[in-house]
Amino acid sequence: MKIYIIFFSLSMIIAQEAIVDSTGEVTLIKKSTQDQSEVNFFTSSYKLERWLQSEGNSEGLSDTWLDRYFEPRDINNMNYDDILSLPNISPIDANAVLLQKKRGRINGTFELKNSPGISYYGYKNLIDFIDFNPKQNNQFHLRVSSSIKTTPITTNPDSDGQTMDYYYSDNPEQFHRVSSSYLFSENQSSIKTGFIFKQSMGEDNNVYTDKKFIEFSYIPIFNSKLRIDKIILGNFNASFGQGIVMENTDYFSPRRSGYGFSKRNSGISSDLTRSSQYVFNGIAFQMSNEGFRFSYFNSVAPRDAIINQDLESFSSLIVMHPRLEWGINQDKTKIYSSLLSSVEEKTVGWNARLGKGANFVGVTFYRSLYDKYIVPRPIETILGSPTDMNPEYDTSDFDEYSGDAFYLSYITNSADPEIAAMYHNAPNYILSSWNKAKSFRKVIGLDFSKTFNNIVFQGEFAEMPKYNCLGLTSDLISDNSFSNILKEQFDCIKDSVLSFGNAPSAMVLNAYTQYDNVNFLILYRNYDLEFDNPYQRSFSNYQRYKTSIFEDTYWLEDPVYGFLYSGNPQPQSEEGIYFSSRYQIHRSIVLRYELDTWNRKADNTKYYRTVYNFEWRPVFNYRIYIRQKFSGRGQYNVFHPSPFDSRETRVRLVLRLSNFDNIELLYGRGYTTFSPRPRLTDNPISSEMLVGDIGSPDVTLGFSFTHNSDSKLTIKGGSTFIKGFIWYIEDTDFRIFDSNKGAIHNWASIRLRPTNSMSVYLKYSFTNYFEDTTIAESQTQSGYWISNPTVNNRQSDYKIQVNYAF
Repeated sequence: MKIYIIFFSLSMIIAQEAIVDSTGEVTLIKKSTQDQSEVNFFTSSYKLERWLQSEGNSEGLSDTWLDRYFEPRDINNMNYDDILSLPNISPIDANAVLLQKKRGRINGTFELKNSPGISYYGYKNLIDFIDFNPKQNNQFHLRVSSSIKTTPITTNPDSDGQTMDYYYSDNPEQFHRVSSSYLFSENQSSIKTGFIFKQSMGEDNNVYTDKKFIEFSYIPIFNSKLRIDKIILGNFNASFGQGIVMENTDYFSPRRSGYGFSKRNSGISSDLTRSSQYVFNGIAFQMSNEGFRFSYFNSVAPRDAIINQDLESFSSLIVMHPRLEWGINQDKTKIYSSLLSSVEEKTVGWNARLGKGANFVGVTFYRSLYDKYIVPRPIETILGSPTDMNPEYDTSDFDEYSGDAFYLSYITNSADPEIAAMYHNAPNYILSSWNKAKSFRKVIGLDFSKTFNNIVFQGEFAEMPKYNCLGLTSDLISDNSFSNILKEQFDCIKDSVLSFGNAPSAMVLNAYTQYDNVNFLILYRNYDLEFDNPYQRSFSNYQRYKTSIFEDTYWLEDPVYGFLYSGNPQPQSEEGIYFSSRYQIHRSIVLRYELDTWNRKADNTKYYRTVYNFEWRPVFNYRIYIRQKFSGRGQYNVFHPSPFDSRETRVRLVLRLSNFDNIELLYGRGYTTFSPRPRLTDNPISSEMLVGDIGSPDVTLGFSFTHNSDSKLTIKGGSTFIKGFIWYIEDTDFRIFDSNKGAIHNWASIRLRPTNSMSVYLKYSFTNYFEDTTIAESQTQSGYWISNPTVNNRQSDYKIQVNYAF
């Protein structure tokens, strides 16, 4: 930790010594002309600060955008992947630029905006990140970002229970990131280094994530057209195709199509993200020419996992926020081994792609080896209750209210078949030079892309080759001891990874077309129940294990196992069709439409989701935004045990003032009906059913403002009344609230820019929940009875972030 503090302090000193003075000269570090005149916190604060504060799946892309923003590349030296990685650039736009390059050198904006097939929207998003002249001068850039915050984490597995204690801990989240790059040669080759230190809120002082790497990029191989895109030593990310086979991030993003704001970074990239579980550490490289790209990666890294009672096998990997070594209850009789770094994983993979621009075919393959056997034991290891002392199913041991008894049988946990379909593997032989290997997982996939004028078709198909290495089916695993399971093993060496057909599979197909004022996307996905790939991040509405017993933390051995659902980045097994469109029908009117209908395979439940967005600009400085959502489950089956129907309306009125100031009013109203639970809502005296559908009304009223005093100071703030459930974007933070009695949430933030290379961000939020008196009477441990107790809940959080970028 001392090394990080020293390095961070030196970086701050360097940053302060590298400020551009009034004459435009640099004290210490040489900058490009574009850097001095355009790229700093005075002129580009909105973009830079938003990217520097990004989290989740967009974090890795934001780092790429920052690189290009400070180091714009000659568009004539950029390939398809370089262009496509930029924000809101579609495959059609990227392919159009390549077609224009075939006509001759692109010398300026005139040639660029006349690329055959490029949209005006794509052109405007591209020009901030590119150049038209190869740079002759060597350049050095440094970025430092450091934040401390107590903002609640949105992956809380049990918002009504004791897990909240960790989310409002005295140990705030710390995140420190430093990256530097040096550009040289006419080909704009670069050397990049970086490291991060991350400690989530509530984690012990000795629990943290640190990453570091060195990257060599854009290196030509002699005088050929072949170049080394990247060589990375240390921590890296890998993502290919539609995200079915490989994308190593810890975060789930619903409806991630790969277009617009939900795109993914294709290929190999250095890792400066907050991910702490699916981290790759080793070596990776990527090379390409005009018609071919090859990527390879090799990693050995620990994984957090749930170890079984035999201590030789594990039930599942788990993503936790925060990472808790012995769970929430700290009961070592329930958790058999530390959850942190309890399994070591060695992953080797590659991707080969053949084709030019947006017209290609690719193959992706990876194999992960583990130093423990993969044997899911949900009843023995995961399910239970505080009063269930025997890990096995035992009716004499309070199993009448234990997860052991309700697994696969409780009517509202209809997605439990996804748990039963967990991947298992325990071979008696593995062909590998890694002598720790005891089990493995393999996935192979094909992906493609094809353009026809302004239409692009893309897709990916993948399989997990099925190895009967256990000699037992998933249904019989729970009925056998670990020693008996090992006896049933047989040699898996004869199985072939290239045998397609009967193995669990997953598929995504999409078509996208765009014009200047309208675009359309249609996407089909189909994921088998047993396609249990921990690196799958493809399109889906919900995470794996939704509506399973993993959602009910009171039926688990420890509430921390609720992260198996709430922290799970994998999509659920589903089949469905998604359609979206954006249409600017007038200069002042924009319409957006989303329609999604799908079938959850675990229980054959039908879902739908429809969203309309209307944006109207009656006069130049007024904006009216209306969003209407309809969603539901089980509407086509009157016998469905847990149907719901949800309606949500949201209206925002924005007044834009001079100097980029604005005022915004928010009104939200929602209503959700779902099946009743008579044991909770009926008259306890009567035996008749007196209730119908249960309704859950939501009402939200909010106000926020932005005031820019000058280029060095921005003040923002807001106040929101909440009754029910609401989510919204609060400055740069995603917030979720749920209050049955009502609450008032207030927040304020200040952005200071003391120099053109530095920004300081301060934010404070305060939530006052209305008094709650619906608590049942109870007896204390001392024997006293408390009747009609009241609960007064007040919560506050803060965020402090300092950024240097030059």
